[in-house]
Amino acid sequence: MNKTAIHHNPGIFIQSVRYFRSTTNTSFLQMDGLNFNLTNLGSSMGIIRSSCNGLVLVYEPISKEVNSLCVKNLLTGPTSLTLPNCLSGCTHKHGYHGRAPGRILHTYCGSALGFDPLTKVYKVVHINNDGYGIEVFTIGSDKTWRKVPLPWPVEKPRRGDLDKFEDMKFFWRDPVSIKGQVFHWFVDSEKYIFSMDISNEKVSKTKLPYIGKTIMKEHYDLVAMDEKLAFVYKGSESKIDVWVLNDFGRQVWSMEHSIVANWEEEKKLPQFMKLVAVATWRNGEVIMFKAIENFVWDRHDFIYLYDTKSKEMKEFKMKLQYVTKFIPHRSSLVSWRTEMD
Repeated sequence: MNKTAIHHNPGIFIQSVRYFRSTTNTSFLQMDGLNFNLTNLGSSMGIIRSSCNGLVLVYEPISKEVNSLCVKNLLTGPTSLTLPNCLSGCTHKHGYHGRAPGRILHTYCGSALGFDPLTKVYKVVHINNDGYGIEVFTIGSDKTWRKVPLPWPVEKPRRGDLDKFEDMKFFWRDPVSIKGQVFHWFVDSEKYIFSMDISNEKVSKTKLPYIGKTIMKEHYDLVAMDEKLAFVYKGSESKIDVWVLNDFGRQVWSMEHSIVANWEEEKKLPQFMKLVAVATWRNGEVIMFKAIENFVWDRHDFIYLYDTKSKEMKEFKMKLQYVTKFIPHRSSLVSWRTEMD
């Protein structure tokens, strides 16, 4: 792996499905001024689930049906921490849903790595069945996972442990991480998402913003934006609104950006309903979108960047194939054995 490529500037890990080999390829995308640099890191990294303070949480294969959860620093060498098996019995299995060439990588569970600023320890959170609860592992002190039940009754559990992906109507996604301290999960709802504070391990429902009409769950995406949660809603084929959760405790949202395509732009851009917000850059100044129609029917993905200052959306000129994951990452020399200052 090219360590120099990820040493200096922050960037985004981009993982692509090689459906014909059932493997994933990893690249690292960096922006320096107006220039972009894309470095191919190969297919030996496993599936990256989360990044926090330079550490990454990775699924590494044990067998065709089982993956292990590992924490590592890509700069400091091959040493990694392999976590014990989950109490829920989850095997962290992943699969490829749909037909080639548009097969989509799905996992049975959602997980992330976080950092508790109060106790200065790293924690991993994991869920594959909200009827069971959320599992937490504290690195450096826990020998096994701990179960954190949800503080409300779960009548119809959202399960990610069925035998076939074709039988599943809901896929757990990795949560959106806000500074590695608060996690937010999409739960297939028009009214709320799940949230968890990593310090007190309290799980809550965060209400979605009031947008003046009924929210369609298929029309919104969640991304981290300038260390806050952003709710990106596609209201029409030519309009996208971006809401930001400015106060997590009080659940206060504000509408910060409205992306509107004029008539001339509509001819150059894809229909907004077919865009998925996948990441942000430059402290939230740039929003990255993926056009899902090309992911299914074309050999290449088409990526679009929206500049919130100039209010312009442009096609990203680099061609990417079969992209499934975008993970913002800032490298460091920190270890899971050390405390942060």
